[in-house]
Amino acid sequence: MKITKAAIRSIEKTVRETLGWPNNRKWDSVDKDERFRSLFGAPSVVIAALWELIRSSVNDDVEDKHLLWGLLFLKVYAKNEEIHCAIVGFPTRKEFRQKAWHIVEIIADLKEGLIRLENRFKNAPNRNGIPFLTLDCTDCKINEPFPFNTKWLSVKFRGPGMKYEVAIAIYSNNICWGNGPFHGSRNESRIFKEGLGLEIPDDEPVEVDAGPGGDQRLMKPLAGATSIARKQKSKYRGRQETVFSRMKQFNVLDTHFHHTSTEEGLYMLKHQRCFDAVLVITQLKLMIGGDKFFDAGEMDEVEYVMP
Repeated sequence: MKITKAAIRSIEKTVRETLGWPNNRKWDSVDKDERFRSLFGAPSVVIAALWELIRSSVNDDVEDKHLLWGLLFLKVYAKNEEIHCAIVGFPTRKEFRQKAWHIVEIIADLKEGLIRLENRFKNAPNRNGIPFLTLDCTDCKINEPFPFNTKWLSVKFRGPGMKYEVAIAIYSNNICWGNGPFHGSRNESRIFKEGLGLEIPDDEPVEVDAGPGGDQRLMKPLAGATSIARKQKSKYRGRQETVFSRMKQFNVLDTHFHHTSTEEGLYMLKHQRCFDAVLVITQLKLMIGGDKFFDAGEMDEVEYVMP
């Protein structure tokens, strides 16, 4: 995906106007990129790309500045929307809420086109017995639902949460799968068997950590035939944690989700839309160059003989 310099300049102009940037301060400085990432979770080139992807799908009264509102909502996720409004020029809380949620939903709708399971084959060798994906689950904190039920309990932080399953391509910079949400106590093995396990062949291995099991395709850390293979596996599992850490730079996934609802299904849907939007933004950053994986080296020693 190529983004023109004119599109980037247009987004930066909108940001300056939206933030009320003072004329006596230098805009083009060494910390400009950090300014964008701190407020919106992405550099200007990614924001410009997002606008190009969604501009034909938004409501007629939505402008590029409202994209900034949605990104700010995901990145800052303050407890009071008055804080969000103060950053972007004091729209009313109702207007901010309506426009920001609309943007979040439109970005989340991009998931089907960008997060694709077939992308696991990009740049991959054409041979049998090799894994194309690493797979792991991540838990997100939520406000404790009322009445509390132990099904929400996440053992990762000993509190209420929602769980998601994410798969990363080994041979390219692609997030290929996102599944959830599930209650925090949901078993990872069951999530795989009822989700990704139904989408991939019975003889395709997948690299996982020591958590899930019960399926011949789930290759745990000790499954490597040699110490070199096990080290290679470990490095690629580390890339999985890189994706989770990048996603949780968006405060909506790193703090307790407080957009509660008396209806459980609606509550989970709200969180899912935020998670999917962050997943899309993270994928775009990997595609366009706003972010990158560390170099994990070769994966040439890892091969399995499947039954």
